[in-house]
Parts: sequence; C-alpha cells; structure tokens
Amino acid sequence: MIFLGSWATLNILSGSTGYFLSEKSTKYFHQMNAGWNLVNAGIAGFALYNISQMDVASLSYTQSLNELQKLDKFLLLNTGLDVGYMATGAWLWERGIRKKSSRLKGYGKSLIVQGGFLLAFDLVLYFLHSPITSDLMQLTESINVTTSGFRINF
Repeated sequence: MIFLGSWATLNILSGSTGYFLSEKSTKYFHQMNAGWNLVNAGIAGFALYNISQMDVASLSYTQSLNELQKLDKFLLLNTGLDVGYMATGAWLWERGIRKKSSRLKGYGKSLIVQGGFLLAFDLVLYFLHSPITSDLMQLTESINVTTSGFRINF
C-alpha cells in the first residue's frame, strides 16, 4: 500500500502540474491522472489505517488462512476490473478521435496508463502472495489431529 500511495502521490503532483502546463488532450490526460490517483491515495490510506488497527496476534490459524484466501480472490477480481479500465480507456480514446474531443482522448489515454499500472500492481501482488497461501494450505492438509495429539505428514 505504501507503493500504491507513492504512485498516487507522484501522479497527483505531476498531473496537477501537467494540467496547468499542457494543452489539448495532454491537459486532460494529466487531469485524469490526478483525479484517478486521489482515489488510489484514499484506498492506500484506508488500507494502511486498517492494517495498523488489525490485531494480527489475535487471529487464529484458520482466520489467518481465510484472510489470505480473501486477499488472493480480491487481487484476481481487481485484475478483471483493471482490464475493464483499460478497455474503457481505449473506447474513450477512440471516441475522442471520432468526435475530435481532446478531453475524451486525454481521459482515454490516462485510463489505459492507470489501468495498466493497476493490472501490473495487482498481478505482481497476486504472484507474490498466492504461493504463501498455497504453502499454508498444503501445510494444513499435511497435519492430522487425533485424540492422542497431532501428526505432520511430509
């Protein structure tokens, strides 16, 4: 979330500056980058706040595993949304060309860039995170609990 917040901050600053220094579709590209990343900054801040409030030590093993699985599913859902953002951006860009609209072209280009970043971000997080979940699932399957104790099968 720190990485997402840093990306958002960079885009808010460069987008705000670029908006006032640019013309035509580039102006709207920067405007959308700044606006889009106000949302990203909010998401990153909200997530960091929730993480800081979480009492990880009180989670049971099962609760921890459930949280890991939820995060994996959430990241995969987000990748689908990211592709949708990029597709919407391509549609806006194309429509802007047909309508000769600098605003639509700029917004479309921005959505493609921002969606592409989020797609890469979510996929990298998923591929870093899902092996942890998978390893814990395998560990869970190898533990047998009996009335006399437990046994780990390797």
